[in-house]
Amino acid sequence: MRIAVISVHGCPCIQPGGTDAGGMNVYVDQVAHRLESLGDAVVVYSRTHPGIENDIESLGYQLVHVPVGEITLPKDRIPETLSDFTTAVESDAVVNNRTFDLVTSHYWLSGVVGCELARSWTVPHVTSFHTLASIKKRVRPEEDEPKIRFVNEARAARESDVVIAWTEGEAEHITREFDVPTDKIVIVPPGVDTERFVSSPTSSDTRARKRILYVGRLDALKGVDLLIEAFALVVGRGVDAELQIVGGGSADEFRRVLGRISQLRLTDRVKLPGVLPQSELPEIYSNSDCIVAPSFHETFGLAVLEAAACATPAIAADVDGLRAIVVDGDTGYLVRERDAQLYADKIVELMGNDTLRVEMSKAARKRAETLSWDATVSGLVDIYNRIAKPRLSTVALR
Repeated sequence: MRIAVISVHGCPCIQPGGTDAGGMNVYVDQVAHRLESLGDAVVVYSRTHPGIENDIESLGYQLVHVPVGEITLPKDRIPETLSDFTTAVESDAVVNNRTFDLVTSHYWLSGVVGCELARSWTVPHVTSFHTLASIKKRVRPEEDEPKIRFVNEARAARESDVVIAWTEGEAEHITREFDVPTDKIVIVPPGVDTERFVSSPTSSDTRARKRILYVGRLDALKGVDLLIEAFALVVGRGVDAELQIVGGGSADEFRRVLGRISQLRLTDRVKLPGVLPQSELPEIYSNSDCIVAPSFHETFGLAVLEAAACATPAIAADVDGLRAIVVDGDTGYLVRERDAQLYADKIVELMGNDTLRVEMSKAARKRAETLSWDATVSGLVDIYNRIAKPRLSTVALR
């Protein structure tokens, strides 16, 4: 099957953890790579961005960078380029004699393009939102989202042939928010590479302090402030611990977070190494005693799942996308209120009981093994085979 993957602002070769890069970039890469390995022909279309050559084939699938708009265009101006992006993809298909049987899109920006291409090529369209404006507005009402996003999320939900949801909660929200029939929504959770992400503690790691880990963007929605407050309480209760915050964000957000760390006199205990390559994360996870994810909302917490695969238990917010990974009291703890004291209580409990932590570590790994990328792709392939009919063509995608 020939599949066009539209990921306008989520290029799979951008390092996850930055301001506008995260789990979606990993998702697109992992799914495209595995589809290609199964014999499907995949072309991923993404905006051109700094530091990357125009076309990259070493990823195991075709990646085309589409040169529309200024290369450093901020995310909030990308909607201005979507019509040109669609035209450029259509032109690429003509010039390179590419034909497709299916279009998949990721995030609302790509959903707009996916709707247009599906109509132009008369092929089915499968969309995944990754995050929804209506959910973000509910949990963080003080943050504005453009009206065009609400309009086009509704359009993508209604015009696509299938909407992929990652959890039952997301599926229910899409049905309710967009009045989409339940049989149009299919739940296919993301996964983890259980061969790459394995417990691999460094033999030279002789630290005395307990290590608490956060992996993700420095973003208000992720609850980093709450984590820092909780960590201050943990230290105040006599636990000799350090906090490692792995991820990127805007310069302003870094300054604000560093200011709060300094204000709480935690500078010697908190490390911010910035964005780290995926290749370094298994060791980071493995050398941590727990990962903490106090997000206001998560569609699906890939970092928590990667940590689980490395046998690292989690203390996480009791929200839909984390509840799908963390089994409360078994692979870690779910915290039901946004209260730094409650997070501190769970961290102290876990740090003070090595037997419990070992048991949770083993359970976390077992849980991760049930959520592999192979299982994700198998579910997607079933959907693709059901809705798309491969066209009789001898034209190659490359």
